[in-house]
Amino acid sequence: MKSIPSYIKKWLVYILSFFLFFTVVMIISEYLHEKKIRLNALNDELNSYTDLIERYAIKYGMNVTGNFNRMDSLHAIITKDVLRISIIAFTGDVLYDSEVKNTAAMENHLSRPEVQAAMKQGTGTDIRVSATTTIKYYYYAKRYSDYLIRVSEVYNITTRKFIQPDKIFLIFISLLFLAASFAILLMTDKFGKSISTLREFTIKAIANKPIDEKLVFPENELGAIGQEIIDIYQRLNRTKEELISEKAKLIRHLNMLEEGIAIFSKEKQAITGNNHFIQFINHISDVRVFTVDEFFKIEDFRSIFNFIDRYLTEDSSNISELQPTYEISINKGGKYFSVKSIVFQDKSFEVSINDVTKPTKRKLLKQQITENLAHELKTPVSSIKGFLETILHGDTEKERTMDYLNRAYAQSCRLADLIHDISLLTKIEEAGGLYKIEKVDLDELIRDISGEITPQLQKNNITLQLDIPEKLVIDGNPALLYSVYRNLFDNAIAYAGSGINIILDNYRNDEDYLYFSFADTGVGVPEEDLPRLFERFYRVDKGRDRKKGGTGLGLAIVKNAIQFHKGDISVKNRKGGGLEFLFTLAKEFKGYAD
Repeated sequence: MKSIPSYIKKWLVYILSFFLFFTVVMIISEYLHEKKIRLNALNDELNSYTDLIERYAIKYGMNVTGNFNRMDSLHAIITKDVLRISIIAFTGDVLYDSEVKNTAAMENHLSRPEVQAAMKQGTGTDIRVSATTTIKYYYYAKRYSDYLIRVSEVYNITTRKFIQPDKIFLIFISLLFLAASFAILLMTDKFGKSISTLREFTIKAIANKPIDEKLVFPENELGAIGQEIIDIYQRLNRTKEELISEKAKLIRHLNMLEEGIAIFSKEKQAITGNNHFIQFINHISDVRVFTVDEFFKIEDFRSIFNFIDRYLTEDSSNISELQPTYEISINKGGKYFSVKSIVFQDKSFEVSINDVTKPTKRKLLKQQITENLAHELKTPVSSIKGFLETILHGDTEKERTMDYLNRAYAQSCRLADLIHDISLLTKIEEAGGLYKIEKVDLDELIRDISGEITPQLQKNNITLQLDIPEKLVIDGNPALLYSVYRNLFDNAIAYAGSGINIILDNYRNDEDYLYFSFADTGVGVPEEDLPRLFERFYRVDKGRDRKKGGTGLGLAIVKNAIQFHKGDISVKNRKGGGLEFLFTLAKEFKGYAD
């Protein structure tokens, strides 16, 4: 005999299980329904006996006298010889029982289930073995005005057959189920092969496996539909692969650009956006931004939003003809940004952000470096010369001489620090290839620095908050990365004020960059001074800053060291007070800076 194919077996199991479930539900429902009908018929019959007994008791005044002995004559007249009559007081005491003469010796019946039900609902039933006669009865009790009347029918074969439903319906349903199963078996083979082939196709499609020509459908309507589905899938798959390839090229191109670019659907959902776009809108925004979609929450771009909304409601043909564009300039934190938007024919749109402050910085730096360097060197050299001339040519006391020597030494240390910082900047810019690149754990480096500056933090009542993940490893030079974080900490401790908070947060990571925020809650900086904070030798308050020490090159070193690591940095005043530096560091070092 030919074995049944597996796909037919599975379909048979599914379909027959379905039919079997509903067949069982139908049988149980019909069984319970018929049993209920038969029980109601039996209860109606027994109810007629209780009513007869009640009328008999009233006729002969037994309900008044409480003497029910005459009830024996009624019991003898009733033709059902298996019937037992009991009359029970509301207290549970048995007043009369056709099978027991000494009712006083019988136990209280108040706890009997049928009695309890009759007391509460008017009638009650139960099936059990009698404790008095040791015979199994079907009990029916009914409550009347003065007592309960209970009739009990012996629960024998006749009674059970009367209560149990007829099994003919069960046999009929079972035969119908077998006939339906046979019919389903005959029909399954007609379309089972097509479904099995479709299933094989689905498994391969989900696993992204190639769809070969081995998937052959039977020549029927379902087979034709299956073949069409495969053809459509293959065409869609080819189109999808082409789109994925083009999208990958576009994303690579966008991430190589220096400008920030994001493309949105007409529903204002981000389609793609590069890292510079996130970085730029974070600099412009007063709140932290993590995704491209949050662009629409920034009020600085309100005029861009109005332009986009106006053209999203226009007819597509007008957009095609006009190719509408809109451009604004934003000055934030000492930086100038050019923001441009263009709406396409399908009502998707692009937003680009360009940092337009960079082109002039290198030129200005070269113009100022000579003048600033001469000015910065002049002060310590003049001080050292003056102190030494006083000592050499003057008749000074030993104590004053030591004071002058100490001052000259302090100025020489300042001069050495100045020369070291200038040398460091020059080396970064002109000889970056001399720095050794290795794996650096930024978390460990920052924790070491925080330990070094703990005395200064405690002296100035400063709280330090670090939100840096463990094992944050990048390619870089340990000394330069140390300079970045140490100079930022020293700058905040020296100029932000006492009783403040310093927060260092690695707020975002992607495949190529780490994103950091270094902020304090101090006094901040006048808005007009922000563009020049990274200039060499620039001081916000020159007299006050010189008294606090420093070379005026700390933030310039920070900027150049970050650019050496293929990152960028910007600064702005925080909305709640203080400064916030936003900067990036490349995870992998890909060549030295130009």
